[in-house]
Amino acid sequence: MLFLALLISCIIIAFLLVLVFRQRRQIKELSRKAYRPESSMLVEDEIDENTDVGSVALFATLSHELRTPLNGLLGIVQMLNEEKADEDLAAIEGCARHMLAVISTLVNHSKIKAEWDDLPEYREWVSPYELFEQIAVHLHFRAGLRGLKLRLDHQDKTTRLRGDYDHLRNIIENTILGSLEAISLVEIPVDKKALTIRWEASDGEVRVDIHNPLETYSEDRGEQVVTAGGLTTGERLPRVKMEYVYWSVASMLLEKYKGALISKPNPNEGGVSTLFSFEMEQMQASPSEKLPIGGLSYEGQKAAAKYVKQLPFKLSILVAEDDPVARSLMATVLKHMGQESRFATNGREVLDLVSQSKSYDLILMDIDMPIMDGLSAAIALRNGEAGEFGTKIPIVAVTAFNTLSDESRFRKAGMNYFLPKPVKLKNLRAVLLEVVRSE
Repeated sequence: MLFLALLISCIIIAFLLVLVFRQRRQIKELSRKAYRPESSMLVEDEIDENTDVGSVALFATLSHELRTPLNGLLGIVQMLNEEKADEDLAAIEGCARHMLAVISTLVNHSKIKAEWDDLPEYREWVSPYELFEQIAVHLHFRAGLRGLKLRLDHQDKTTRLRGDYDHLRNIIENTILGSLEAISLVEIPVDKKALTIRWEASDGEVRVDIHNPLETYSEDRGEQVVTAGGLTTGERLPRVKMEYVYWSVASMLLEKYKGALISKPNPNEGGVSTLFSFEMEQMQASPSEKLPIGGLSYEGQKAAAKYVKQLPFKLSILVAEDDPVARSLMATVLKHMGQESRFATNGREVLDLVSQSKSYDLILMDIDMPIMDGLSAAIALRNGEAGEFGTKIPIVAVTAFNTLSDESRFRKAGMNYFLPKPVKLKNLRAVLLEVVRSE
């Protein structure tokens, strides 16, 4: 049944993406056919720019709507997998998460192009050690399908980089995803090879070396990446390989930090070696076993994969969620963790409940809700519209809006943490632990 649900989700996503591409192409063709005198070039540029912005909004909306039906499926899979580890359940989750990564990459590609001069940035101190560890866990399943295991060759736990966490994650993830895509599927080795990742930071520069022994190299790679970076959904071009789209997103973001991405064949060890570097403010901090990264905490120990099912504390949690399936799932999950929960279906209800009671320890806030959305509710709370208590209560953004720099929007609205849907149970637990520690 779960396999059937995943298959149906894949078909729906493919169908909707085709509709988006066709709609964008029709808009482009209409703008070309419309008569405009030579003096109206500025109008044409404005229409093209508005078309780009509309495409970004359309992709973002589709991304949100496509994630929503997957949340229930993935939430159930995670809970079943916690009860009893199962390879089939892990495969379902891995495939679905890869599908979401593809959607996010397409949205981010369009967003970067449309908002290049005004791309939102939220600067914070980030531990590259913990960030690479998180990414390795996230891409573990995908690498395994390509006959690889990710090996991080790093020991530096004290360096911190001051930049946008979302930008950094997308640079690293898209570079690695591109490397994984550029593998011939003709012959996958039985014994997994190691994809090695090394990084170092000094004098304001960060260098990352990636060696993939199975990656194939083409002489026109640089040209293809540039072509992918300039694509719009209305252009009539042959199929563009997904690795070039991944690398184009990483390359465009690297430009923001005076960086570059370079790949070349490795004659000694085989495969391809990739180097990218960029400039970013740095500092040294004390090493810690538990470091907050992008609003979350990651447990670096192997035991972290198996959290205790019930947490050693009980919080009173206000959950704002308009989708009944998501509400039911969240109620089950929080009860599973031994937590108390109260539900609101829109931002206005959140303000009313917070103004009536000071018993809540935190708010899990959906963003896309009727009457008053989560972003507006967070701003209203921080402005004191529900009393002084609302200006201080921790707010966690729990949302399917997970495109580039969405997190920075939520932070600027006064939200403390960010959990992208589909929510990983270990990330939810980590946020609850972080709230308790900070209190």
